[in-house]
Amino acid sequence: MDSTEIFIEALQYEEKIRDLYLSGVDIVDDKRGKALFQSLADDEQSHIDFLNYSLDILKRYGTIEVDKLTTPIPTQEKILSSIETMKAKIPERMLGDVKRVLTSALQLELETSAYYLDASKKTEGTIKTILEKFVEIENRHVEVVQIELDCASKSGHWFNFMEISMELE
Repeated sequence: MDSTEIFIEALQYEEKIRDLYLSGVDIVDDKRGKALFQSLADDEQSHIDFLNYSLDILKRYGTIEVDKLTTPIPTQEKILSSIETMKAKIPERMLGDVKRVLTSALQLELETSAYYLDASKKTEGTIKTILEKFVEIENRHVEVVQIELDCASKSGHWFNFMEISMELE
């Protein structure tokens, strides 16, 4: 699988998850939820733009600028440091549609991360570096979506850790 094929397939993943996030903007009636889904959709659109740009540059020059690939999604450390503030801002009542969108988003983000990880193992050089950076970015998306899903589900988990026990003692 060459770089062009990898990027074309990656575009399909990115477009699918972007469209899901945009549907979330339309479904959610909470300002914070709309902002979250719009932010994630915008980030996915930046990935689409980068992949299209990269395909064009690859065709013309045979190389890509890794530094053009960025994300506004915070690192895990920043998310952890602001968990209490985030928890206070999450609405008490989240609609079932929000959980459905978040569950679908989590699945797509995991699939996309797995795709980039697998593709990175099959390449080298600049393309490998770009794909590894995509893995890092997509893993940030997984973390953010998981946090939101845990909170919306009121499952007793927060950031994949058991916060409260749902079992009788």
